[in-house]
Amino acid sequence: MKKSILRLSLIAILAVAALAQQAVVDTAPSRDDVLRFMDLMQIRARMDQLVEGMKKSMKTGAEAGFRLKIPAATPEQLARLDSVTETVFKDFPVDEIIDAMVPIYQRHLTKSDLEAVIAFYSSPVGQRLLKEQPAMMAEGMQAGQDIMMRKLPDMEERLKTKVAQLAEEELKVSNPDKKKSQ
Repeated sequence: MKKSILRLSLIAILAVAALAQQAVVDTAPSRDDVLRFMDLMQIRARMDQLVEGMKKSMKTGAEAGFRLKIPAATPEQLARLDSVTETVFKDFPVDEIIDAMVPIYQRHLTKSDLEAVIAFYSSPVGQRLLKEQPAMMAEGMQAGQDIMMRKLPDMEERLKTKVAQLAEEELKVSNPDKKKSQ
C-alpha cells in the first residue's frame, strides 16, 4: 500500500513538474510583434538609407563606365544615364525584404525576448542608443578605415614576401632536378 501511494505521489509530482515546464515554454512572437519591433528600430528607414547608398554608388560606377565609352558625355546624356539608374532602383523590394525577415526573427526570438528588447528600445536609454547608433557606426567605420590604411602597406609587404617564399618553395618541390644542379 505504501509503495502504491509512493508511486502515485511520484507520478503526480512528475505530472505537475511537466505541466509547469510547459507553462514556462515561450511562444514565437507574432508577425505584429516583429513588425512593431522593426518600426521601433526604424528598419525601413535604415533600409531606405542603404538603398540610397547603393544607388549613389551604382550611379557613380555607371557614370564612370559611361565616360570610358563616351569621354565627352553631355549633361543630357548623363541625365539619361541617371534616369536609368533611378528606374532600376524604383522597384527595390524593401517590403518583400521586410516580409522575408519576419519569420527569421520569429525563429530566433521568443515573444518574451522581443517584449524585453522592445521595452529597452522604448526607454530613454534605448531611444538615445537608436539616435546615436548611426553616428557611432560611421565614426567606428572611419576609425577602422584609418587603422587599416596605416597597417595596409605592411600587410601587403608581408603578403608579397610570403607569396614569393611559397612560390620559391613550390618551384623547388616541383623541379627537384633544378635543386640538385644548384
